[in-house]
Amino acid sequence: MAFYKFSDNDLFVNHIKTNPSCKFDMYDSKTYYNNKSEMVGAFVSNVPGIPTGHISLHEINVDRNSTDTGLVFPFLQRDSSLTTFKTISTSDYYSTDYGSSINAVSGAEYPLSASITREFFDDNHFSTMKTNNETTVDTERTDHGGELALSDPPLTGDGLPNYKIDDDFTYAPTGLAGSSSLDRYIRLKGLLSSSHVNTLASTINHYSNMSPHFKYSASFGSGHQRDLDTVPVNLISIPSIFYGSNLERGTISLKYYLTGTLIGEIKDENKNGELIQVGPEGSTGSGSVAGIALYSQGFVLLTGSWDLQTTGPSSDAQLDYKNTGTAVTSSWLYFAAGTNDGIPADGDSLGTRYSASYSMHFSGTNEVPVITMFAHAAKGHLNYSNNPTYLTHSTAESDYNAITSSISYLEPDLATTNIVSSSFSNPTASFAKETYISRIGLYDENRNLIGVTTVAKPVKKTEDREFTFKMKLDI
Repeated sequence: MAFYKFSDNDLFVNHIKTNPSCKFDMYDSKTYYNNKSEMVGAFVSNVPGIPTGHISLHEINVDRNSTDTGLVFPFLQRDSSLTTFKTISTSDYYSTDYGSSINAVSGAEYPLSASITREFFDDNHFSTMKTNNETTVDTERTDHGGELALSDPPLTGDGLPNYKIDDDFTYAPTGLAGSSSLDRYIRLKGLLSSSHVNTLASTINHYSNMSPHFKYSASFGSGHQRDLDTVPVNLISIPSIFYGSNLERGTISLKYYLTGTLIGEIKDENKNGELIQVGPEGSTGSGSVAGIALYSQGFVLLTGSWDLQTTGPSSDAQLDYKNTGTAVTSSWLYFAAGTNDGIPADGDSLGTRYSASYSMHFSGTNEVPVITMFAHAAKGHLNYSNNPTYLTHSTAESDYNAITSSISYLEPDLATTNIVSSSFSNPTASFAKETYISRIGLYDENRNLIGVTTVAKPVKKTEDREFTFKMKLDI
């Protein structure tokens, strides 16, 4: 077997830019990704084991359930590295024997999946959230005699904050005699993060040079007065697994349907992040900016509150978009209602959301690092094959020849098969070494085989021929 080393001019690393296209269709609190519907399997209603409209991050637990087949779950082996899951307490870790498996908590089974998410923030949502947070903290202080004190140890066996339970309780949740550590943790956990819209303030302002619509809070007299902490905002989050490094400019398209009729379409046709209403032609709000797109972060913020039902067969209809029993007029604030936002599928009640459907299309930008390798088959090289048919078997003789009174072993004379084609049917042409290259192996520095590439059709190699094979590998 011949080994050849790549030279500096035989290896090149570059990036291939791709633009994967994504389409989401939303209807009645269900999401469909690239027109894929449910596939019924032997054990589950959907073979990938995830809801429609999602991507499985690992494609584990395909057509498996917890009852019949069991689910694959993450686990670690107890060793001296002190590596464990964050849900496993220190005491539980040290009580586990070496070599034993440490399983994640129940509910952490695969598959893990991702999909787009919608969040609606109503009028004055930031100040309301601030007030609610202050109320919750005050309640906790009162519940603990004026202080949020922790016991010793400060964490419970489950890893939760171990709040003191011997304080003078003045507040107790409904149905409970007192607040447990878990009750208090759940109440306070939501206070650790502020409004998802407000956390994007710096990012939005960073792009204000692209358009005045990227001003988070604007009060100048150019028609763009608004404060995203006070106005209603429809926030759509797109995980990066769908688009790669960033959303491709000029490809975002959102369509709003009512009873199958298009009542609104917005696009980023200026490629500057402004989502402009482009359809239907002549409709209310046509040409107006209905929101902005953060290409690198994968967020779409919709603020267009004008009535999209002023024309058409459903101009007088109002739907219960908020799931509060109160119907409101369709606008971009309610685009994609029910898309992983906690709003359930609708029924046949007044103001049903059955008649509304939505479509979202965009392309991503994904750069794939690629290594290009050139393997050379020079003249006079690679002229022997290990294939058994390369030798003429009829020339093989006995491996033992008598020499005087002893028996010795001699290598048999084996001739190479002559496969050179001739112009005549019976005699063969003059002998010449010919081989056929069918595959190329890639080895590391220790000559361990790490990859094999196969050509579509074996290439005939003669001693006066030379070839260069070009191989590409995504890394």
